[in-house]
Amino acid sequence: MRFSPLSFVLGIAAASLVPVISRVFRPFAVEATAAGLGMIEDARRIVAEQLETLEDIVAEARTRREHLDAEAVTASLEAMAEDAADEPVAAGRGRRRTNGGARRRSS
Repeated sequence: MRFSPLSFVLGIAAASLVPVISRVFRPFAVEATAAGLGMIEDARRIVAEQLETLEDIVAEARTRREHLDAEAVTASLEAMAEDAADEPVAAGRGRRRTNGGARRRSS
């Protein structure tokens, strides 16, 4: 292999420039990393706020559904009470009730 003075000088220059470049580049890398971490923290905060809002909406919807179910049960009981008051009961026998198999609701 032939010795080339130009490549030798370029090699020495590159070896001396690497520490200089790394001293200059390091603060920029640190600042970029700090900015990236700050953006990640902001994104986590925003996601946490949105999840909390979603949980609030779900809890409110569940409460509303329970309220509507309670109103439906109350209305059903009132209708049954009115029907029972309107129909005379046979002598000594109460009204037969089924197990409600035909009217079951799925959850």
